[in-house]
Amino acid sequence: MRRALLSLVIALGLTFGSALPSTAAVVVPLRIDCSDGDSLELTVDLDTLSSLTDSVRAINEHPTGLSCTLVQLSVPVTVVSFGTVAAAAQQSSGYVIGAGTVQAGCPNDTSQVFDASFAVKMYLHDGGVRGSANAKVPDGQCVAGPSTLSSKPTCLAILPTTVGGGRAWADTVVTKTTGGHFAPYLGHMIGWAFEDNGPNGGTLSKDRFYVNEKPSGCPLGDVNIDWHVLRSGDITVRP
Repeated sequence: MRRALLSLVIALGLTFGSALPSTAAVVVPLRIDCSDGDSLELTVDLDTLSSLTDSVRAINEHPTGLSCTLVQLSVPVTVVSFGTVAAAAQQSSGYVIGAGTVQAGCPNDTSQVFDASFAVKMYLHDGGVRGSANAKVPDGQCVAGPSTLSSKPTCLAILPTTVGGGRAWADTVVTKTTGGHFAPYLGHMIGWAFEDNGPNGGTLSKDRFYVNEKPSGCPLGDVNIDWHVLRSGDITVRP
């Protein structure tokens, strides 16, 4: 009886397998370890691996108090899918990872600008959100620098876009500050937005970023915001 049942299962598998279109993709298991004490494990395709490599490099090249290391856990693996059902590997939760430098208008004279850097690693996990979002302004500008900000997320919403990886909105609570510029934000909720427009910091359009001293409206988000275009860096967003 067991042999007959096994034969039936194999026959059904062959029947449905031949009826559904099959595709093969190469995926890579990896882990991102960061100085905030949190690690994120993902299984990604080769394009996403390239994007994450650029984004982790950007985090380390834009020092804000957050640093990360990307560790490849094994050699690339071929995954075969029948229809829309994968025979191996699971989809990773949504995340936004990256860093960059932007320019913003001076508080008392918006015709002048100052430079600011950010770094983010946030992801959805077990119905919640984990990670960090940091910011930094250097000295010698129209704001009270050097000053840094560290925060922890309370909400993360991600939407795919037709170009690049998507947009992400987040709210975070500021847990630590140094210097004068960010000191008033300690203990407060602030809002963030991120836009991934392709590899290497964007292809046709550059990646964009936004931060505000009030919650972002997550999980709804607002696309009509005063985006800052990245002057350097890279953002990876995946739903």
